[in-house]
Amino acid sequence: MKSISTSFFPNINKEEAITLFKAFCFFFFVLASWYALRPVRNELAVQGGINNLPWLLTGVMLAMLIINPIYSWLVSKVDSKKIVLYIYSFFILNLILFLSLWYVSSAEGRIWTGRAFYIWCNVYSFFVVSIFWVAMINFFNQTDAKRFFGIISAGGSLGAFFGSSVARYFSTEICGKTSIDDLGPITLIVFSIFSLLIALYFSNAFRASSRTSGQGGEILGGSSVEGIKNIITDPLIRNLGFYVILFTMLMTTSWMISLGIVEDWSKDPCERTAFFARIEQIVTPLTLFMQVFLTSYLLRNIGILPIMIAYGIIFVAAFSSYALFPTITTVTAVAVCTRIFEYGLNKPTRETLYTNLAKQDRYKSTVLIDTFIARSGDVIGGWFVRGLVGAGVVTLSVSWAALPFALMISFIGFKVAKASEN
Repeated sequence: MKSISTSFFPNINKEEAITLFKAFCFFFFVLASWYALRPVRNELAVQGGINNLPWLLTGVMLAMLIINPIYSWLVSKVDSKKIVLYIYSFFILNLILFLSLWYVSSAEGRIWTGRAFYIWCNVYSFFVVSIFWVAMINFFNQTDAKRFFGIISAGGSLGAFFGSSVARYFSTEICGKTSIDDLGPITLIVFSIFSLLIALYFSNAFRASSRTSGQGGEILGGSSVEGIKNIITDPLIRNLGFYVILFTMLMTTSWMISLGIVEDWSKDPCERTAFFARIEQIVTPLTLFMQVFLTSYLLRNIGILPIMIAYGIIFVAAFSSYALFPTITTVTAVAVCTRIFEYGLNKPTRETLYTNLAKQDRYKSTVLIDTFIARSGDVIGGWFVRGLVGAGVVTLSVSWAALPFALMISFIGFKVAKASEN
């Protein structure tokens, strides 16, 4: 019979506490960098038109498809302990490039820069977070992951709160008083650059060694399509891929329904940007509470299975609420509940599962799942909504059509959890 721990906090010695603090700060600045840009990305989605969103999501997926083999080739050839340095430095250069383009571009040029920035933001957000977790799952084993990943995730939540607070200050104190087109991207991109530089500093602690595989620094080898091959041939990795496709499809479907409600609620770009930022500020402290007090306790005591099947129940409730009560309050409630579950519990659980994979898969297949596979789910969700609306289905009625997929994710989650026990 499985023993039940009565303590909400795992036992941590002094050496572990120092390492945990560095991981906490590392993730804090990674998500601070991204969440300062996230409300701007959401506002660009509204301005671009909800019907055009599937095309942008398709662009994101294609970008992921192009970048993943390049990433796999890179990690096959370079010193594995320098992967975070190389990838984050690349994205910092990208941020500087967008900053420069915005500064020198004409009004028409800024339109195209904004579209490119929307696509790039999605690539950026998934890669910087995925590479962070690559560092974590190669440093901690599964036992330590159950103890620490919730607390480490809390560092990300605080960083998200800090970044979204910066964005909200901008949208409420600057936007509307000055030109958002002139100052928005400049202000927030500079903040993101400095945050990612600080994250790089804390990443040093996870370059030198790995608890799960001895000394770091070796060349991984393999091919640029290793991740794609393994996701096809390995049943556990394949089901993890299906699980991520389903949850991102359902998240995107929910997001597109909510954008329609938000657009009907307000025509003011500044008010909408502030609303998106306010959701981040509601989500973050509640997610933080779960990560600090509940995630480790639940992973250690109830295990992976109940967590992996819970998404179906949550999505059934979410889509039913949209169909029956299409209000801004419902948008807030659904966004808060789904995001808390994802970042507070489901994401740490998936990363815990990743710690048991072979090293090639930890570096390649997990990144493929968290980037291209996840973005494929977005595309499927986007075209799912657009296709039904184009066929004459009322947007809110799409909620009922999504219910079978909500049930399916619980079934796939059950298979993943059972496979991981073998």
